[in-house]
Amino acid sequence: MKKSLILLLTAPLLFLSACTQEQKTTQPTTELLSKSTKVKSESVKIDAESKLNIVFLYEPYKQYLQSSLKNNDPEEDKKNYAKYVLSYIDKIGEKEQFATADLKGFPMLQSTVYEQELLDKIENLMKQQDDITKIIKKNYIASHKILPKKKSTIIVAPVNPESSFDLQSMKGVTGAAYKDAFILYLDTNYDKDILAYSTAHEYHHLVLKDTPDFSLSTTLNSVIVEGKADAFADRIVKGVSPPWNVEMDEATKKHVVHLVNSYEVSQLDFVVGNEQKEIPRWSNYILGRDILNHYFESHPDQSITDWTYTNQADILKGYTYQKILEQ
Repeated sequence: MKKSLILLLTAPLLFLSACTQEQKTTQPTTELLSKSTKVKSESVKIDAESKLNIVFLYEPYKQYLQSSLKNNDPEEDKKNYAKYVLSYIDKIGEKEQFATADLKGFPMLQSTVYEQELLDKIENLMKQQDDITKIIKKNYIASHKILPKKKSTIIVAPVNPESSFDLQSMKGVTGAAYKDAFILYLDTNYDKDILAYSTAHEYHHLVLKDTPDFSLSTTLNSVIVEGKADAFADRIVKGVSPPWNVEMDEATKKHVVHLVNSYEVSQLDFVVGNEQKEIPRWSNYILGRDILNHYFESHPDQSITDWTYTNQADILKGYTYQKILEQ
């Protein structure tokens, strides 16, 4: 959803990782670490000018876990994680020429004391590798045909076992988009349709991030950007409904709209919800979808390319709460 998610998903602050000083109760064995077949990254040529790089973090994670077998020190684990996983991301960024600082700052990209659980996730995801790759490639290429982009990198990572975010409600998939790259976090029971939807959703973020006036500096920016990404994914992956495609009653919508420009409400509140402020979860996605649907009613024949690059002011024209949102 200043970073984007499917989630999908997309503001990098979507997820909070729980810190723990709990001692490790189980450790992955060297035997398990050495058994797995290596999964290599893949470069996909889309056409004469465009390519996609799919990067899997399984091997760097396994190297990190291997080193962590030698100690029972959380601080040392963090160093090993930085040495093997985060440094690998830096190498990919240097090779593919995209910045990695924001990506590495995502809370889910950190070490864990639950090493065996993390290893189990990796082993399970590796068994599903063919399906994962096929889904990503198919939906990236379908998205590219509508809105071409010369080069992108998609990073695939396992969900951190210590994430405090309810991945079940996300059907085992979430993502965050950056300039020229996005990362998909997968749980072992990920939903294939949601992975397809997330790929298209995050792709649209990449395309918009190439525009000179792109901004996520305000909650309203985020609302419109997420609405557009959902509208795009709806057209690429037909018949799939993301977890936030739910109704919001008019009274709640009006309340949420009045808080969009409030300095006392964060963008995170609009993503994960805030009970005290009476903000439902997924509010930026729900409101964004509502605004874009209203726009499409007035512009039924406009092409995807046209509305993708239509500015925020024009998207809001005629919307019930336009004046409130533009205050």
